[in-house]
Amino acid sequence: MGLLAPLFALGVALIGIPYFVHRIRRPERETVRFSSLMFVPDVKREVIERRRVQHVVLMLLRMAVLVALALAFARPFQEMMLNAEAASSGTTDHVIAMDVSLSMGYDGVWERAKLGAKSVLETVAPGDRVGFVRFAQQGVVDVPLSGDVTDVRHAIDDADVTWAHTDYVSALQVVEHVFAADTAQVKRVVHVISDFQASGMPLSDMGWRLPGAIAFQAVDVGAAQVSNASVDALAVRAVKDDALRVRARVRNWSGQGGLAAQLMVDGEVIETRDVTVLQGNATQVAFSVPLEDGISGYVALAGGDGLLRDDRRFFAWLAKPQHPIAVVNASESSQFMLKAAVPESADWRLVWSGELMGSVVIAEDVTSADEFADYVENGGALFLPLRKDADIQSVNALLARANIRVSEVEDARYAALAWVDLEHPIFRPFRGARFNDFSSVRYENYHVITADSSAAVLAKYDDLMPAIVEGRIGEGRIVVWAGGMGFDRSNLARTPRFVPLLHETLRYLSGDREIETDYQVGDAISAPDAVERVLGPEGSGSVIGDGHIFHAPGVYRWGTQTASVNVSDRESDLMRITPAEFEIRLCDAPVLFQSAGKLLDDLSIVYEYGRWILGFLLALLLVEHFYAAYLSAREVRT
Repeated sequence: MGLLAPLFALGVALIGIPYFVHRIRRPERETVRFSSLMFVPDVKREVIERRRVQHVVLMLLRMAVLVALALAFARPFQEMMLNAEAASSGTTDHVIAMDVSLSMGYDGVWERAKLGAKSVLETVAPGDRVGFVRFAQQGVVDVPLSGDVTDVRHAIDDADVTWAHTDYVSALQVVEHVFAADTAQVKRVVHVISDFQASGMPLSDMGWRLPGAIAFQAVDVGAAQVSNASVDALAVRAVKDDALRVRARVRNWSGQGGLAAQLMVDGEVIETRDVTVLQGNATQVAFSVPLEDGISGYVALAGGDGLLRDDRRFFAWLAKPQHPIAVVNASESSQFMLKAAVPESADWRLVWSGELMGSVVIAEDVTSADEFADYVENGGALFLPLRKDADIQSVNALLARANIRVSEVEDARYAALAWVDLEHPIFRPFRGARFNDFSSVRYENYHVITADSSAAVLAKYDDLMPAIVEGRIGEGRIVVWAGGMGFDRSNLARTPRFVPLLHETLRYLSGDREIETDYQVGDAISAPDAVERVLGPEGSGSVIGDGHIFHAPGVYRWGTQTASVNVSDRESDLMRITPAEFEIRLCDAPVLFQSAGKLLDDLSIVYEYGRWILGFLLALLLVEHFYAAYLSAREVRT
């Protein structure tokens, strides 16, 4: 049955406008030259002029444009009835999709959710089948479609609120798969029981919709009046050498503005601060605690509100160990630069013993190729900023094992850095537009490097010769700077690029990448060791799932790693959407039509024609434009 919006359809009446415009258009008259009108009497006489419509085709095109415009706004559609033969049997498949995300723990919401799920079971007729799906960040099928309502009732009783955030799309996709597993021609209805939290909706249109053959029924259990505050961000850093600064952000989503924030460490309240946050705003609160290695705790809101699960945010802090780096065969000027570029507070500790020790060695020359090769082959990392008078024979004896060769310095060779590999970990931090230009770094009298494909070229001069090369020997790595880092051969040490480039090189060679210490519930880690939760809320149930997935917040430890896990801050925003908006955005609507307040027996799917009419309208506008331009040009020529 074809339908359209009647009010917009009235726009078809505008079809008469082009006719009247063309009807009253004055015809163009030819100018007739006459000598004088002084002897012609001036007689006033009414003249009735019959005018013909000019440019009939153009008028019809404009009429068609107005008709298409009115129809496009009227949005005509056609409804197709599905499964008409199944309606006679009267059997229906029901899937109860129950939201168990963190926001469902608001006062009274969870109790209403269970009552709503059980009320759906009361509507299940004999012969119907019913299934049960729990969902938060992902959907879980607890009970597949079956005729046993008792199993679903037990699953509802056993369900509990989780710490995960809401994702409605993944939930509906699981429901679609449950129905797709059975090809029987019956009516299908999904009952979504949720608080319909707006943050669970996709940020943009994903193009996916619940198929029109599945009817959507909403059971809204959200609270009309909400009051919630949360600790939605936290940062920890060492201040000087004796204190740890903990900064937390307290946000008042709705409710009273007077709050109290507490810092808890080892089960004791270290400090309490009163904060005033206006509704819809956030403020920062800072705490200090004596600096200790391995300290962990949380910042919590005292007093509580309607949603207690987001009132606590955990943190874990471990002192970052300094990596020893041995410096051998370095000139006095290079030692001076290294001491200035790597202070005592840096992540690395320079050792001037002259021995090949630690995980990284910095050397401007190679004295014994075999000794250096054994060090690298056993997993060591060697950084070679070659100086001008380096022993090239020993250097090549070492680098030959990495398929790299270095030539003697040739005088009068001048070049600038023209290209760097921004995808390599050393240069990745320089990818921004402000930092990726190394053309100001210039060299003279540099070594020429040749290497085969097994070695990686990380930077090149403007003459396309390699400037920085990485090679491997056994389990270890070598990074070679052909131009060195001395003042006498380049201006690198005088540029702002030197210190960060040196630090990134040392960080790469030592494997000292930033270690993730803050996770969210639902994140997974690849930890070879057993994961233990050392701090967390009570009654969290299973906190670690298959594949080391965090199911609850807290502080966790595995091996030598300690990390904090917190709930998603977007779950604290209890702003809701209406079930009608939910259906419009995520379902092929309308799914079922209603008559006198009761559902029809047949499923319906709707095909809209508005987009096709818009395309036709665009084509008409193009034809009208070019045809009008053609007529205008023809009249000018005549």
